[in-house]
Amino acid sequence: MKKNWLSACTLSLLTCFSCSKDGEISLGQGLQEIPVFYLELPTNASFIPTVNEMKLSYDGGQLTRITGGFTFIPMVGGFRTLFTDEVYWNVAVNDNRVTLEKKSIDKSVTFSDKHELRYQGNKIVERKIFEKANTPIIYTYEYNGDLLKEEQIYKDSQFLSRRTFYYNTAGNLDSLVVSYNTYTHKSVEIFTNYDKKPNKIKGVMVLEELLPRALSQNNYLTKTIITVSESGERLLKEERTWGAQLF
Repeated sequence: MKKNWLSACTLSLLTCFSCSKDGEISLGQGLQEIPVFYLELPTNASFIPTVNEMKLSYDGGQLTRITGGFTFIPMVGGFRTLFTDEVYWNVAVNDNRVTLEKKSIDKSVTFSDKHELRYQGNKIVERKIFEKANTPIIYTYEYNGDLLKEEQIYKDSQFLSRRTFYYNTAGNLDSLVVSYNTYTHKSVEIFTNYDKKPNKIKGVMVLEELLPRALSQNNYLTKTIITVSESGERLLKEERTWGAQLF
């Protein structure tokens, strides 16, 4: 695997926003469903998916709803994570802004999750994530051509962390480096074992949890996370693999 953490290639990559002929924003690019295996799911033994995909609904070609999401069931000593089709996201477009609100068909279950996205041209440049009455977490995005180069996270105007993305010559995400405001160490995620199949969700960034899966031409089957100390020492933190049949 060839890695270059100092520069990113300039191969073209679609982001989640592309304008149609009548000027409307195309958020899902006509995608009908997203397998939950594309998501970075919680790795705990209590995770039991009840559906196998998110489903996307459109009105006049415009994405209006994403059905399928996570909820948390209280248990003794903690919570159980559950993916269910009772959870959905309402999607609304207004000029250069997109609002997503998390809902449930179960009236006894309520969410305060709300995302506000702002874009320029065909690229997301800012995402605000609201939860309850707290100050929103703000994500800002910078690009190198059409490739996502950097994501910065802020809260209360304070910088929290930065993710820098690096690509290989095949247009696939090679690695990303996470640096933090209050820690000297860095977290490095390395993506390997790509298949030859087209990535069905390439460029679909409408939900933050679809990153970084949506940034590559093909599908990575292995993700390795290491921690790099200030002195350069590297420690393996986690490794995950996905079966090729999932894609």
